[in-house]
Amino acid sequence: MSKRQPTEVVMFCPQFRPVIGGSERQAEKLATALVEAGCLVTILTPRIDPDSPDMEEANGVTIERFPLADLSRRYPLPGVALLNIPYILWQVVRAVRPRLKDTDVLHCHIASLQTAGAALAGRMAGVPVLCKAAVADHHSDLGEIEKTGVSGRLVAWLVRALIQTWVATTAAVEEALIRAGVEPRKIVRIPNGVDLPSDPGTRKPGGRISRFLYLGRLSTNIQRDVPTLITAYDRLATTDPDLELAIVGGGDLLEETRRLAGTCTARNRIHLPGFDRPEKWLAWADCFVLPSRREGLSNALLEAMAAGLPCIANDIPPNREVLANGEAGILVPVDELDALEKAMRDVTEESGVAEHYAWKAQERVEQCYLIRAVAEKYLSLYRNLCHGNSAE
Repeated sequence: MSKRQPTEVVMFCPQFRPVIGGSERQAEKLATALVEAGCLVTILTPRIDPDSPDMEEANGVTIERFPLADLSRRYPLPGVALLNIPYILWQVVRAVRPRLKDTDVLHCHIASLQTAGAALAGRMAGVPVLCKAAVADHHSDLGEIEKTGVSGRLVAWLVRALIQTWVATTAAVEEALIRAGVEPRKIVRIPNGVDLPSDPGTRKPGGRISRFLYLGRLSTNIQRDVPTLITAYDRLATTDPDLELAIVGGGDLLEETRRLAGTCTARNRIHLPGFDRPEKWLAWADCFVLPSRREGLSNALLEAMAAGLPCIANDIPPNREVLANGEAGILVPVDELDALEKAMRDVTEESGVAEHYAWKAQERVEQCYLIRAVAEKYLSLYRNLCHGNSAE
């Protein structure tokens, strides 16, 4: 293993464009920041869309896609999952290992069966391997894998055995990894990062709040309480004809969410465009609402804070950490409709509330979550790993 300063990084993502969620956006933001810091970064990912190119470049980052066949999806029969494990591992190792020549670090995003294959390729090539975990609460990334049964427990064991270093984005993610059996010495804390707007004039001054935004997936496994948000908004909007709500994102709950919105009194002022460019809706919005039941670290929340939007979020540990225990945003108890409605009413009616939280949110990002500072922390970690040091 070369002891020179690392400049070549391979990132492995179980999914990437055209699938664009928080994890995918964060991986690309970090890769771009690392390139700006002097690294050579390649993102390796399975090809999900057959029309996606084998290779492309964006902001100096090379994106390479490889074919991956999943027997469990092609043949959903009992016992296929166990046969699928070695087949997936073989395909990923065959695709990843040749690309690790002269690579300093293999950086995986989110633990999965595919990640286990990438980590195995890294170990075979003698390259340090790290994985950024995405899930907090009692599950953790490993717990999510184990929920799929016997095959899931086997995959979780493989991931736990192959990953040398874990990155936890919040204290809650770190605690979840420890509960899942990861040794604390293998865990390092590095948050997600975000850019501030290049134009200082894009800061939101507060003022009249009339446009609420939820940005994120509408999926069963994401566990966001969007129905309570819709109900709270509809209560407010029945007495305030200026209020609008945008719910931006797609997933298996999109149509169900549209049906619920269609029952509302203010249904004509609820926008449900599906997947769309986050920047467009962050510019449209006056206030961001994140009704999480669980999080790792919400990229959408960071992006809203960086845009200078006042933020309302459910009071769970990761949101509490990002919003500095309520100093940089309003925290409301989970599943409490009246509390969420009151918080939304406060930012629309109480003078100075929205402006206060808009400025505090952006200050919090400047202090803790700038992507350039996050990239520097990763560079320091890469150097330690390349010199044979642990995550400590």
